[in-house]
Amino acid sequence: MQSFPRLGSVNAALVAVYFAPVWGGDALRALTSPFYGFDDRVHAVAVGYFRALLDLHLDGLVQLSNLLAGTKLVLAIGFLAFLIDFVRALVVGREVDRATLDTVLVVSVIALMLWAGPALCTGDPGLVRIHVTQYLLLSSAMIVILIERQIEESRSAVETPIASATRQCRSRSADNPAVPYCG
Repeated sequence: MQSFPRLGSVNAALVAVYFAPVWGGDALRALTSPFYGFDDRVHAVAVGYFRALLDLHLDGLVQLSNLLAGTKLVLAIGFLAFLIDFVRALVVGREVDRATLDTVLVVSVIALMLWAGPALCTGDPGLVRIHVTQYLLLSSAMIVILIERQIEESRSAVETPIASATRQCRSRSADNPAVPYCG
């Protein structure tokens, strides 16, 4: 049982504190907008790019806009679910569920490319700056978690042979009192 959270979990929680309201707000504005989110430059560029790529008409354009906004809303809810799990783990004193954390981060990076690709094609510095910042936030959390897990695995690999040798030595000492204690 762990009394304090790991650095990777705290970093991911801070990233989730940013993404849950930002992406959730963007998605809700796009879903409730009378213009289907086309007043938001980030959303409009992504929808316009995929409309041209898929050769959609007006009905397909509106459905695509709602699909992209719904995807963003689902990801915001995923970040919110991770935040709830993080707070519960902090209160109870257990570790954060790795599956929730991994799923939210990986799916978010993949989905971010849906919006970043078209923005990078436009060359608009404002759009590129927004997407690069969000990508760096997500990738930095993933890098910290990856390094933390590698350190944890290397520690457990080193501790396992030492612990087994100590157990064998103690068991030999307990079976035969003539064998000296080697612990």
